[in-house]
Amino acid sequence: MVLIILVLLRAIIGPTVIDRLISINAITSKVSAIILLMAFIRGDYGYFDIAFVFMLCGFVGGLWILKVLVPGDWQLRVPGMKGFEGEVLSTETGPESGGGASND
Repeated sequence: MVLIILVLLRAIIGPTVIDRLISINAITSKVSAIILLMAFIRGDYGYFDIAFVFMLCGFVGGLWILKVLVPGDWQLRVPGMKGFEGEVLSTETGPESGGGASND
């Protein structure tokens, strides 16, 4: 519990957004560990589902925070893998690139 409070202080004081994001992920991990320890001590393994959902929510929340705070393109591009090549963005508008007017 003391570590969670220290990490929460780091999240509040943290000078950058990344410090706050790492702090939130650390708090999520520590709370999940506490939930799992409670499940083990009590012998009630229904808490595993709760801990798993809590970790998933923390992961999705972290991705959402990154998407909101980090500008740019979030498309997955894997060269050589069909369907994941992505679009090639060209700034040229000449007739060679297909963006200009045709002279037929």
